[in-house]
Amino acid sequence: MAKVLVIEKSGEIRRLIESRFGSDLSAEFVPSIEPAKEMIRQTNYDVIVWNACDETGGTPRVVRALRKIAQNYPTTSVLILSDSEEPRIESVEDRLCHWIERPFDDVALCALIRSVLESKTAPQDAAFGDPQIFLPTEFEGIVVASLPVRTVLQRIVEAAAVDVAVLISGETGTGKDLVASAIHKRSLRKECPYLAINMGAIPSDLVASELFGHERGAYTGASESRSGIFEQARGGTIYLDEITTMDEKTQVSLLRVLETKTIRRVRGERDIGIDARIIAATNENIEEAVKQKHFREDLYYRLDVFRIHLPPLRERPGDVSFLTNHFISRFDAMYKKSTRVVPPEVYRLLRSYPWPGNVRELKNVIQRAVIMAKGAELTPDLLPARIREAGQTVQDAPPSPPPIHVGMSLDDAEKQLITLTLSSVGGNKLKAATILGISRRTLYDKLKKYRVL
Repeated sequence: MAKVLVIEKSGEIRRLIESRFGSDLSAEFVPSIEPAKEMIRQTNYDVIVWNACDETGGTPRVVRALRKIAQNYPTTSVLILSDSEEPRIESVEDRLCHWIERPFDDVALCALIRSVLESKTAPQDAAFGDPQIFLPTEFEGIVVASLPVRTVLQRIVEAAAVDVAVLISGETGTGKDLVASAIHKRSLRKECPYLAINMGAIPSDLVASELFGHERGAYTGASESRSGIFEQARGGTIYLDEITTMDEKTQVSLLRVLETKTIRRVRGERDIGIDARIIAATNENIEEAVKQKHFREDLYYRLDVFRIHLPPLRERPGDVSFLTNHFISRFDAMYKKSTRVVPPEVYRLLRSYPWPGNVRELKNVIQRAVIMAKGAELTPDLLPARIREAGQTVQDAPPSPPPIHVGMSLDDAEKQLITLTLSSVGGNKLKAATILGISRRTLYDKLKKYRVL
C-alpha cells in the first residue's frame, strides 16, 4: 500500500486526503518539518505533502530541506504548498519536487497525488533512478495526464507545424474533434475559418451541395447560388468526420479536389480554386474498409499523409481517476454544487468499467452524478447500473493475463514491451533504447511501425 506523509498544522489537507482516498493509501500526519525528519528516516514514503506556509524561515529553509530529502530518499516525491511561486532550484535531485501555489484546488491536488502514486506502480530500472513524473495539464481543451495522451499531444504539435492532410483515427468519444481543432489553432491557418462537418449526418443527395456549393436552380428549392464548405474555408481548415460513410461518388469528387485544388459547384460551369487544409477522421478500421473496397485506396493515401491515433480510455485506466476529478470540478462549478468527496469505491467502479463511449461517456456519467448529488459526497448509487454491475463482474472474474502473455504474436509482444519500457522512464527514448538494447534510431523505426510515435 502507498505511504504518504502530510506535514501541516491546520489539518486541512489531512481531512481532504482521508475523505478522498480512504483506505487506498496509508497516511501519517505531523505538524512541522522537525518531527517529520525522524519519520522520514524510519519510513520509505512514496509521497510527502508539505504545507510550507506553516514553516518559519521562508523559502531558503524549505529548499535546503528539499535537497536533503531528494539526495537521501530518491524514491520519494515531494509536493510543496507555498504562498510564493516555485523558486529557482539548480540541483538535479529536486526533479521530483512539485510546487503548488496557494490557494490550491483540492480536486487538482488529489489528482496530482493519485497521478504520482500510479506512476510509481510502473516497472522501473534501477540503473536510471526514478521516472519523470507527468503533471496533469490541459492543452487546447484536451486533458493530458498519461504517456499515451502526451504522445498524442506531441503529434498535434508536429502536425500543426506542417501544412499537409491529417488522418485521425480512434473510437467514438476519444476526442478526435478536439485534436482536429487543436491542430488548426496551432497552425499558420489559425486566423482563417475552421469548419467541421460530419459526413455521416448529411443525406447523400445533399453532400455535393454542402461540400462544393450550388448554383441557382440546381435543384428544387435552390432559389439562389450558395457557396459550399470548401469555398467558405478561405485559407482555413476543413474537418471531415466519419469519412468512411462517404459513398463512391463523393469519394471520387473529394479525390479530385485534393488533386486539382479546385471545386465546381453543383450545376456550375467553371472551376473555382480553393485553399483549405483537410483533416479527416474515422472511428472505423479504415485499412479494413480499403481492403473490402468500401473506401478508395487512392483517396486513403491522399488523406493518410500524417496519422494520429487516439487510444481508447480502457487502455489508459490511470486517466479515469484524473478525468473524474477534472469533470467533477467543472460541473461542480457549473451547477453550483458542493461535491468534494469521492469514496474509493467510486474510483474502483469507474476504473473497472470498459468505457465503450470513452471520454465522452465518462464526462456524461460524471455530469449526471454531480447533478443528482444531494450533498458533498459522490456515492456509488449515483453511477448508472451498467457501471456498478461491471465493477461487480470484475471482482468475481479471474485475473486477466499480464500485458505480455502466451498467445500473443511477436509483434504485439514487442509493441507492449516498448510501451511499458517508455512508460517506466517517463517517455525518455534514449533511456528506453538503452534498456531494450537497441539504438535510438531503431527505436524510432519500431515506434513508427507500431504507430506508438
